[in-house]
Amino acid sequence: MPIQRQYSLPNCKLILQGLSDTEGTNLNPGKVLSILMSAECHIYGQESPLTGGQDFFESLVRQVSSYAQEFLSGISSPRHHSGKQELLELHRIDANLHRLTIFDGNVSRGNMAEQKPGRTIDLTTVQLFDLVEAIDQFFADSLTLPGFSLAVKPVSRRKAKSGEPIAEKVLPVAVGMSGLAVAALALFFVPIPEVQRPKEPQPQSDESVGNLETSPKNTPELGLNPVPVSEGLDSSRESTGIIDDSEQIETKENSELSLTTSREITDPAEIERLQSLLYDAIDESWTIEINADLVYSVTMTGDGYITGYKPINPAAADGVDKTPLPDLLNQKAVGRGNSQSTAKFKVFFSAQGFLEVEPW
Repeated sequence: MPIQRQYSLPNCKLILQGLSDTEGTNLNPGKVLSILMSAECHIYGQESPLTGGQDFFESLVRQVSSYAQEFLSGISSPRHHSGKQELLELHRIDANLHRLTIFDGNVSRGNMAEQKPGRTIDLTTVQLFDLVEAIDQFFADSLTLPGFSLAVKPVSRRKAKSGEPIAEKVLPVAVGMSGLAVAALALFFVPIPEVQRPKEPQPQSDESVGNLETSPKNTPELGLNPVPVSEGLDSSRESTGIIDDSEQIETKENSELSLTTSREITDPAEIERLQSLLYDAIDESWTIEINADLVYSVTMTGDGYITGYKPINPAAADGVDKTPLPDLLNQKAVGRGNSQSTAKFKVFFSAQGFLEVEPW
């Protein structure tokens, strides 16, 4: 009995139909689409869908995935190929238009065989990313073509050329009617804030005031923000906020107080936004090659300022000057202490030239 899978987005719909040959195995017999018979790609505004078989679908996945990676990174790289001519091809027309060409077959020109263009479709950037999302939904479906895989390799930042920032590339995708609809839906679920009357300040006794004046000042978060140091110490240690073991022992009590009073950002959307800002800031400033992997814990405020970093592996402590972290540290934001919300991220500098930023 034929099995059908459908992956729908506002501007694109991907329909796969096939059979199952998993009887007698542990992969949900009769429910796994393991043999693809036909594939249909419906694009909004097109009268007829793009159709084909196994080769058509595999070529579609390879070309769209490679083109999307190239478009987002701004780095030209060889497209995924299977050792034979592709049935589809994608190339850029302008900032918001992308042409998809489907080839009918080969034509002979003398001693050479060239592909014969068949149908062409111009996709907007919104339609392109809906097609990418439909393909991502297919890969996330473990019951559809479980043996199919796509070898995707990261492109080296050393091959990057100066060009349009990534934020400006994806800006047309984020605006328009679809963006307004998503924003309106998100605001609908935001609870109405509860208004509370301010509490009256409690009078303090002379004894408590005296203790307050003689108590040590609160220090920033241990290992991430700068701490007060004497004038005789190296000024570079003050700017990076790195504390040695003796200072950690002396400030243990104040550090625990700092951790309890600081406000940590927990909203997933806000963390994702700050993660993107941190990646772009470091990626644009990193120019010195390294010969060892470096890992840091980096603190960032809700305003997008870096207020501290801490080396995680031994090589990171020695190679910090080869990273842009010291230059990106914002001293004004550091001076505000725990009065601001912050989020922590794990920053990984690869010796091969790759950069990764993940929530801590």
